Amino acid sequence: MNKLMIGVVGGALMLTAGTAVARPMHAAHQPQIWEQARIPLANGMEAVAVVKNGDTERTVACRDTADVLATFRPEVVAFQPVRGPHGKVKTDEDIAGVETFTPVAFQNCTVAAGDHFQQDVTQAQASQA
Repeated sequence: MNKLMIGVVGGALMLTAGTAVARPMHAAHQPQIWEQARIPLANGMEAVAVVKNGDTERTVACRDTADVLATFRPEVVAFQPVRGPHGKVKTDEDIAGVETFTPVAFQNCTVAAGDHFQQDVTQAQASQA
């Protein structure tokens, strides 16, 4: 079974390698990443890249953020009269319930026309502190 799988994967790789060499010339103008940087942040990562498509340049900045979503569902609420330090009666509340912490990650990307690579990298490094 392993030999058969190796043969299938090898044949597929040879087929795709032959296709990559014979691609038409109009496909040569695909977008290319011209410059790229990854900046670690306190709660995630920011990636900045300049993408060129012919003469057109665009700066793409994506911020991956990790956070925790905390939820609380109360199940029991108890009220109890309590005397304060000067003898004044106050109501003390006691709440019991279920806490749930869910890790979440999301990505926020912005695309700007032109080459703003150095500016975006400097801005991301400044927000790092």
